[in-house]
Amino acid sequence: MKSEERAYALDLANDLLGDIELDRLPLDKLLLKGARLARLVADEDFSEWTAKEIHGYRRADFGGKHWTASMRGSDRDSGTYAGATHLSAYVETLESELANLKIPNVSGDGAIIAIRETRNHIAGVRNKVMESGVVLTTVRNVLHQYCVKHYHLLRFSVHQGEMFEVAKSSIDNILTGLSSTALRKIDSAYANITAGDPESIAGAMNSIRRLIDEVADALFPAISETRLDGQGKEVKLGEQNRLNRIKAYVDDHAKSKRRGDRLKRSVTDIYSRVSSGVHSDVAASEATYLFLSTYVLLGDIASLSVDGD
Repeated sequence: MKSEERAYALDLANDLLGDIELDRLPLDKLLLKGARLARLVADEDFSEWTAKEIHGYRRADFGGKHWTASMRGSDRDSGTYAGATHLSAYVETLESELANLKIPNVSGDGAIIAIRETRNHIAGVRNKVMESGVVLTTVRNVLHQYCVKHYHLLRFSVHQGEMFEVAKSSIDNILTGLSSTALRKIDSAYANITAGDPESIAGAMNSIRRLIDEVADALFPAISETRLDGQGKEVKLGEQNRLNRIKAYVDDHAKSKRRGDRLKRSVTDIYSRVSSGVHSDVAASEATYLFLSTYVLLGDIASLSVDGD
């Protein structure tokens, strides 16, 4: 979903929540708005449910998930095949009839029978009102729960998108400042991942590895000196030792040991995976996560010289 579509869906979900909670619209209008929301979030299952509540059920739907979701009865001949839109009008008719039903003021031989039949009819109408009322209340509740769920999902998604755009701008500026070709390698990796075939994905892994190498060269240029790691082993920092150099940069700039250890562990894992991915198959989904993880990780590492912690 595009950002503008996501924002529109969020506005619709928020508006629909207000309509339900403040009782601003009749149920038929609520269902139409719910159907629109379901289309926007590409929820075919809920679209089908709203369609049945708008247009009605068939006998083949009896006992199915949409039928039971609306608390429809277990009687095949219950009359609740009508959708909620039609049930609302049906209930209004029943309530009007109920208001006009009175126990007859009669006497004579037929009085007992007439009174009994009237009382039975009143009870029957009341039962129909109650049965339909349960369905209508449930439909309204299902619609409300759906709106609440997608309101929060869409709100999180919108905020997440805004946060990512801010982070992306920051990371792009950092990487561009380090290397004039960094963004070109990012674009190349993305294009290859999007292509999806094994050869393109292998090319994407190569672009990601070269990006890490280029950032390592920019952050910590090769030197002839060596240093000792935490276990006292000698670590080379020459031209071919890019992973060692980028970890040395983290050691030199991360004020928090916990953050430094996390970054070094992450860059080691990712570098190993993309290096092997150049020569072995990597699923498109994994390639996507490796690409995104590398992009964010390099921005995180490069920003150490700015925030230091």
